Amino acid sequence: MYTIDLDVGGTFTDGFFSDGQTYRTAKVPTTAYDVPACVLECVAAGAAAFGTDTAGLLREASVFRLATTIGTNIIVQGRGAKAGLLVSAGAEEDLYGSGPAGVIGQGFIRPEMITGIGGAIDETGAETAPVDAEEVLAAVRELVHRGARIIGVCLRNAWRNDAHEVRVREIIHERYPVHYLRSVPLQLSTEVSPVSDDHARANSLIVNEMLHREMTRSLYDLEDRLRDAGYRWPLLVTHASGGCARVAKTVAAETLQSGPAAAVLGAWRIAQLTGAEHVVAADMGGTSLDVAFASAEQPPWNPRPTVESVPLAIPMLSVESIGAGGGSIARVDGSGALSVGPDSAGAYPGPACYGQGGAEATVTDADLILGYIDPGHLLAGRMPLDLAAAQDAVREQVAAPSGATPGAAAAMVREAIDREMAEAIQRGMQERGLDPAGVTLLAFGGAGPLHAASIAERAGIRRVLAFPFGSVFSAYGSSTTDVMHLYRDTHGTPAASPGLADAIKAGTERMQGVAVKDMRGEGFRYDELDFQTVLELWTQGRPTLLPATKGDGLADAVGRMANGLDADIALEAAWTVVSAGVPHWSPERVNGFAVHEPAASGSREVTWSAEQGPVATPTYELTSLVPGAVVKGPAVIDAADTGYVVPGGWRLAVDGYGFLEMTDARP
Repeated sequence: MYTIDLDVGGTFTDGFFSDGQTYRTAKVPTTAYDVPACVLECVAAGAAAFGTDTAGLLREASVFRLATTIGTNIIVQGRGAKAGLLVSAGAEEDLYGSGPAGVIGQGFIRPEMITGIGGAIDETGAETAPVDAEEVLAAVRELVHRGARIIGVCLRNAWRNDAHEVRVREIIHERYPVHYLRSVPLQLSTEVSPVSDDHARANSLIVNEMLHREMTRSLYDLEDRLRDAGYRWPLLVTHASGGCARVAKTVAAETLQSGPAAAVLGAWRIAQLTGAEHVVAADMGGTSLDVAFASAEQPPWNPRPTVESVPLAIPMLSVESIGAGGGSIARVDGSGALSVGPDSAGAYPGPACYGQGGAEATVTDADLILGYIDPGHLLAGRMPLDLAAAQDAVREQVAAPSGATPGAAAAMVREAIDREMAEAIQRGMQERGLDPAGVTLLAFGGAGPLHAASIAERAGIRRVLAFPFGSVFSAYGSSTTDVMHLYRDTHGTPAASPGLADAIKAGTERMQGVAVKDMRGEGFRYDELDFQTVLELWTQGRPTLLPATKGDGLADAVGRMANGLDADIALEAAWTVVSAGVPHWSPERVNGFAVHEPAASGSREVTWSAEQGPVATPTYELTSLVPGAVVKGPAVIDAADTGYVVPGGWRLAVDGYGFLEMTDARP
């Protein structure tokens, strides 16, 4: 039985396929205009790698998980559904915040699409003024007249008592039955994200409104096409919280950043496997660099992430993104200053060397000119790179304006992007009080291993870990996910409040009951479920997640924990996390291998510094390196989907898992 895991990125769609014993990878260009098309193309490539066809692979597959940037791209490009919003009167301009920030400031919703209505729930959850039916209906008619294609309801203090949000929905459906209103869906904030922060809840609702229609259409269309092609089971969608679920059990906003989040989960699994205490996961793809900091203890959950500077209340694995990828565009301004990114050439037209009409100079073009990439290797030769086009682009866009030679200009581009990425990682380590000497850099993404040693050296990190499946690492991370749902019982009160322990126990038991029913609907038995409770604590305006215990007696343990918390700590919420295992591949360690220095497979000119110029450098084929192989820099290891660059003074060794460990061998 096969498992299939795909990550639909902005430039490439990556696949990680396993038959339970071994794995295969695939990478195809993303067709943003038709996501199911590139998904099926990637599946076909994975099937071919196992010597079968698409239908044969899908018929024998037991799991198909999909991480996707569909939602992220909708947000970035501002092409979501035109949303309408009903709020409590007086909150129209700031959405319960301190100013016109959040979704309004980012243009996710137009001010005229927000309407206030009467009715009030006080700070205790009691009704102090009822909702007026005629006012609600008039507001809905006006929003539809202004072009709303989906309407959300977010009322003040609804997290304490959702009666008014529910009543608004009843009023609308009484007047406009589903068969009339089906073209304008209705969503409640308490069903999307029932947090105590009204502003974050409103932002989350609007973002979900933007994504809902297109995500629903794309994912159900994909699921239908997979079934037509032979797949028999529900499509599982990877969530940014680190789990996966059926399309019908997925809230659209939960998929934001799901690809990078899957990579973080994979990095955490690797940290556990290899015993690395602190890791920096650096995923450098075609469009961005996604950075995450994790320990072997637990993945870095963030209950209040930001997307495009908008604070949300959708729990996600913590990822920081900067516009630094292989497709990042290099430019020289009128003063002669070089900048690289944040805009990217994407998949189409892509870097100039892709030969698809792109004329902008990118990081990938620079790497090709410098010799770090073999022009005939990409995608096993199926996508040959045009060196002359890369040289023309760098000459025109960078060399001529700066007065440098094309080779020196390419070196400047690479140096600029490496410096930017290293500084971002340094800032993150400083904020967390991490000593770079005790940190391992996990390098993945199509461009990650090409730049990892240079970035690490600049950041003071002396150990890099890369992977033979590193260019599809998010797809690998997706393969480590299990079916998981999060349930939240919001409290928003000092942790030492009287009676809070009993409330937590009661809420935990209630959420577990709901979770059991939901997971039974997913096809899992009670004895297959794993429960965990997490307390979301706030102190000095910052959140902390505190995992509790698992298994029987959990509610009592959580109650005891709440009783022991300091009075100055606020308990925002208690989460119940329920998961059920589904098949995934895990690497096995080979023991008893011999340490050896393999012979180089070839040589080519590589520019290690602008001052030195091109130098004949040994090259190796990744497929020829086995556990125990040691390569001393300078050297380049070529692979079908990336390259591993080992500078002078560094050493690469293949460990028992087949992972590639690069260490700074200098004293």
